[in-house]
Amino acid sequence: MGFIMQETAGVMGASAATGALAGEMSGHGAQAGMAGAVVPPGLEEISAANAARVAAYAAEATAILEASSAVHGAYGASTGTSAAIGTLTDALNAAGLGNLL
Repeated sequence: MGFIMQETAGVMGASAATGALAGEMSGHGAQAGMAGAVVPPGLEEISAANAARVAAYAAEATAILEASSAVHGAYGASTGTSAAIGTLTDALNAAGLGNLL
């Protein structure tokens, strides 16, 4: 039988870092959306087609970054919740052992 040791402060720090990463990714998603606001340099159809491709690529990148930001945010929240539950479990176990001893 083995034991798993959890350093709660470290897990909470990882949760905060993951939450910060989610915010950063959301910002990059907004930047990618701004990159899609391309004005064709000329009036010919090739310039318009290239500008449309850039706008489509920027919209796709924005969607991916926003989805990734949501996943990171959820992961950060669940990591913090896990640390809190681990701390509570340790406290309850210690109280139970204290009553037995």
